[in-house]
Amino acid sequence: MSLNFIRTDVRQELHSKALYYLDQGFSVALVTLVNVEGSAPYPLGSQMLVSSEGEYVGQITGGCAEQAIADQACMAIKDRENRTQRYGMGSTFFDIQLPCGSGIDVHIDVTKRYLDFKNVASALENRRPVTEKIVSSIGSFDKTYHPNQRLVLLGQGPILIACAKIGLQAGFDLLCIAQNELTSALLAQHGLVSTSLSNCPDLSNICDEYTGVVSLFHEHEHETTLLAQALESNAYYIGALGSRRTHCQRLDALLNHGIDRGGLERIYGPVGVNISAKTPSQIAVAVVAQAIDELNIKHFSS
Repeated sequence: MSLNFIRTDVRQELHSKALYYLDQGFSVALVTLVNVEGSAPYPLGSQMLVSSEGEYVGQITGGCAEQAIADQACMAIKDRENRTQRYGMGSTFFDIQLPCGSGIDVHIDVTKRYLDFKNVASALENRRPVTEKIVSSIGSFDKTYHPNQRLVLLGQGPILIACAKIGLQAGFDLLCIAQNELTSALLAQHGLVSTSLSNCPDLSNICDEYTGVVSLFHEHEHETTLLAQALESNAYYIGALGSRRTHCQRLDALLNHGIDRGGLERIYGPVGVNISAKTPSQIAVAVVAQAIDELNIKHFSS
C-alpha cells in the first residue's frame, strides 16, 4: 500500500535540491555555519545551498547575510575553491551586521559531487540518518542529516484539520487518517489528501523514530488498536486527545489489550502543552508544539 504522506514545503532537503541544480547543468556550493561567537538565530551546522546562478535555499542568519553569503558562494564556485568567510563581529564586511552583535564563520564547499549528494539524499529518503564530517580552515565537526519529521494524525473534526495545517507549516510531513467522510471532505477543502480509517496501515510498520502519532478521536473505542500499534513502533511521540478521565479509561483499555504499564507512559494524555487552549486552532498549536519539543529533545538537543 502506498502511503498518502503530504510533503511539507517548509523544510527543504538540501541534498535533493542539489541534485536538481546539478541535473540542470548548474554548479553548487554547500554552505555550513561552522562557528558562532556570541548568540545567533540559527544553530551550529545550519546550511544553505547556493547554485552557480545565485539561487539559494536554506537559512543561516535569518535574512541578515544570506544574500552576501550567496554572492561569496558564487565567487567560490567560479574560482573552484573552498573558503571560510566571517560575518558580523570581526568581519571585513563592515556593512553586514548581525542584530545579535555576534560573529559567525561559514564554510563554503564547492567540492561535493553528484554522488556525494545522491548518497545522502537516498539515505534520507529511506529514513536513515547520515553523518558527515565538515572540515573547514577553523576546525571540523560531525554534521548529522536527519530524515524529515512526520506526524500521523488519526481521528476527526476541526482539531485534526488545524493540526494538519499547522503541522505542515512547522515542517512535518503528514499522514491524515480520517475517521469519516466529513473529515476527509474538510481536509480536501484545504487541499489535503487523507486515508480512510478502514484503509489505515499498521502503524507499527510505518512509524519510525522521526514519526509522531496523535489520536484525535471523539469516539475513543476506535483508537485502542491504533495506539497499541503505535506503542509497538519506534514512534518518538504519541499523544491522545481527551480529558484526564478519558485518558484513564484509555489506559485501562490498552492494559486489557495486552499493553504493559511501562509502555503506557509513552502516551501524552491529555495531549498538548498546557497553554489553556480553548479553540481548535489553539489546541492544535499546543499539540504541534509538544510534538516539536519532543522531537528536538530526542534528536536535536546538543
